[in-house]
Amino acid sequence: MARIEIMSGTERRRRWSDEAKLRILAEADQPGVRIGDVARRHDIYPSQIRLWRQSFSYVGRPAMFLPVEITEEVNAIQAPDTPPTPAVIEISLRNGRGLKVPIDVELKLLTSLVACLEAV
Repeated sequence: MARIEIMSGTERRRRWSDEAKLRILAEADQPGVRIGDVARRHDIYPSQIRLWRQSFSYVGRPAMFLPVEITEEVNAIQAPDTPPTPAVIEISLRNGRGLKVPIDVELKLLTSLVACLEAV
């Protein structure tokens, strides 16, 4: 005769606070760290870390102040015979990569570019 065991009690699904998720994401974002190793340490699947990355993406997050460094003084008046130079913003991403974009780049395009460079 087969034995059937009915288990009741707390479910396997755990609830993670935003602080805990961000701490795990920061650990997974360290250079040379593999997502699978971080997931194993915290007893979660690597896909969960990827989902958290998407949920904490820059789209829809509240604005925050970032440090800015002015590297070169720009003259407001240019000679009439020289074509205007397009203004460019250089963005340093947390994974060490950099991105240079025109100052009038659309937010949707910029968001896609940053997401692509952070995913690589």
